[in-house]
Amino acid sequence: MNRVFLILVLFVSSNCFSQSLRDSLFSGRLKADSALVAKSRINEQKAKEDSVRKVQIDSLKRIGADTTLLTVNPALPAKPELKYSDNNKTWKKFVDEYKAVISAEMQTSKKIKKGDYTVTLEYEIGTDGVVSTKNIICDPKSEALVDLLRDRMMPNAPQLAPQIVNGAPKKSSRRQILIFSKGKN
Repeated sequence: MNRVFLILVLFVSSNCFSQSLRDSLFSGRLKADSALVAKSRINEQKAKEDSVRKVQIDSLKRIGADTTLLTVNPALPAKPELKYSDNNKTWKKFVDEYKAVISAEMQTSKKIKKGDYTVTLEYEIGTDGVVSTKNIICDPKSEALVDLLRDRMMPNAPQLAPQIVNGAPKKSSRRQILIFSKGKN
């Protein structure tokens, strides 16, 4: 008797909570196919990436930069990507070259006292890629060293690729710390 009663209770309770497919569909309880939603989002993402790449290529061509910086990722079917490390490499090469020149001129200058100098160079990369000096701070203070950097180094700064934000080139500020040392001659 207990078994029959248990089976009867289970049967009745399962029928009470069940709902027809039509009722579920029209009441909004069933959701859209998640695979279709995911595919449409992926397609939207690819379209945005393609438009950003086109703007980046156009901005590089406009500033006269070399478009051979574009590489093709072998995992993706022929989509160009920008190398972002090229700005860093170009700037490092420039700083290393001029740091040697400034150090040599420091050694022969009588206006700069002996000692170690920490120079903070604040610069800005414009929308066209031109590097401009914002501020040069020297610790301990040495106006001769600041003038040397401002006159010798910064006018020869290389043109760098501008930062791309939302598909458009934007100004970006950077900071470089340089250490110079003047010892006994």
